[in-house]
Amino acid sequence: MEIFRQLGVDSTLWIHLACFLVSYFALYFLILKPYMAAFEERERRTVGSEEAAVRLVEEANDLQTQYALKSRELNSQMKAFYDEARTSAQKQSEQVVGNARTQAAALLQQNRERIAGEVAKAQKTLQSEIPAVGAAIASKLAGKDLSL
Repeated sequence: MEIFRQLGVDSTLWIHLACFLVSYFALYFLILKPYMAAFEERERRTVGSEEAAVRLVEEANDLQTQYALKSRELNSQMKAFYDEARTSAQKQSEQVVGNARTQAAALLQQNRERIAGEVAKAQKTLQSEIPAVGAAIASKLAGKDLSL
């Protein structure tokens, strides 16, 4: 105890200690504890919101990647369907054009044969009329009737 007296510690130490403890507990429960609770709540909301925002951004990026993959897949399916339909349409077109050419060639050959027959018939008819026409032309040129 002698050491405490030499350091200047006396009976007021207990009064000071009691005042300190009362002040400490009063400040702790009235100011420090509500402040720490508000601080932790604000920190929780802020960090929680940041984490939620980061999580939502990651989910959005994942969805965008999935959308791009599905879009490519659908695009390739549509291209395959389009190519298949185009190939089928080209085959049908070639078949229709081929049939039309065959029919046109047959019709053309038929018309050529008919025309050739009509030309031959007309030539026979004209062959029989050549002497009469020649006599008529000669009569007209001579100015006289030259009937045979």
